[in-house]
Amino acid sequence: MIRRLARTAAALAAASLSLTACGGGTDDSGAAKPAAHPVFSEPIDRQVFLALRHTQKAGSAELRQTVTFTSRQGEAVQTLTGRVDFTGSRGEAASSWRVPRQFPEDARATILGSLPGRTTGDTSSRYTVDTQTIHYRPASAGYWLRYSGDIKPLWGVDSISHLRGSEAAVGGTLLEALGTAEATAQSGTAGRSYTATFPLAAAMNLFPYDLRKEFVPRPLNHTVRTPPIPVTVDVDADGRITRARADLSALLSKEKDSALAEVTALHAELTLGGFGASKPTAAATPAEHTLDAGTAVVATYDAKSGDCMDFNTGLRQHRLVTRVPCTGAYDGKVQGQHKLAGDWPGTGSAMDRAKRACADVAGDRSWYTWSTEREWTDKGEGRATCYTVTRD
Repeated sequence: MIRRLARTAAALAAASLSLTACGGGTDDSGAAKPAAHPVFSEPIDRQVFLALRHTQKAGSAELRQTVTFTSRQGEAVQTLTGRVDFTGSRGEAASSWRVPRQFPEDARATILGSLPGRTTGDTSSRYTVDTQTIHYRPASAGYWLRYSGDIKPLWGVDSISHLRGSEAAVGGTLLEALGTAEATAQSGTAGRSYTATFPLAAAMNLFPYDLRKEFVPRPLNHTVRTPPIPVTVDVDADGRITRARADLSALLSKEKDSALAEVTALHAELTLGGFGASKPTAAATPAEHTLDAGTAVVATYDAKSGDCMDFNTGLRQHRLVTRVPCTGAYDGKVQGQHKLAGDWPGTGSAMDRAKRACADVAGDRSWYTWSTEREWTDKGEGRATCYTVTRD
């Protein structure tokens, strides 16, 4: 009987302790202790990571990010605005660039990407993303391009998949790096402001693949020591990230022949708000006219004589175009194609042969392309594509 009473008393005591822990407990004066905060009560080096997870639990958020490339000739600024549905794993965004005329030309072409018949790519676009599909709308087009599944446009070159993120549906934002951030200091009472760092390799996730090649020219892996990226992160009282500012200048190559050699600084700033607002969720599929990129987007050597084409595919590749009907507006038209026999002669000779083959397409707005070494080798011959540019 005594043992049974002892066991009962012990069980009641354990239950009492459990209830006290769940309610926050009491201090020495008997006053109730505040409940543990899901972010601020944890070790400081984990709090930014936990704030990211708590932000995602909000369900949805509006975002705005600026990325600024600074040179002595001015600043090139990308502004990204949109909305993400964390719960539904989808989002929508609009991107625009402001680049001053005097900005270094090599850096401009690298930042905006190159297109056929133009020196640089478009300065604005729209897109929607989900786990399976990216819908991309070029600035000058009256249609969307639908990229589904694995994107394999040109032998592994893919500069559109970064638009889909892993931490949020809309990629290319600082959210992709904050999951690896470790705070070293904090300030504030209701909310918090953190001084933190994240690995340089994580910063690459903000940029398309072709642009990443212009950054630090060494492999980024666990055996290579690289400087961390400094970042400050603001978190509200509920534990949600509201702002992040990172100095990405460590990404810039010091090589004199780098296309970004004249860029002296690189910064990104992200703001989040409108958490869980009862607005329509981000669109998964645009209502306007859509083309299947799997069939509409082709390399210029696959375009046929008489084809009409648009130059902006979203893939930032000057060898890729979108075939469109000739009944509407279009960027260019294929005037002819010519076979180039023999083995691969080298880039210089291939260019000269294509120039001669397309000599009959006259005018200031005439252009030509030629097969790459791999295309030439795979097909057993080269091909010169002659076309004219019909609109800027």
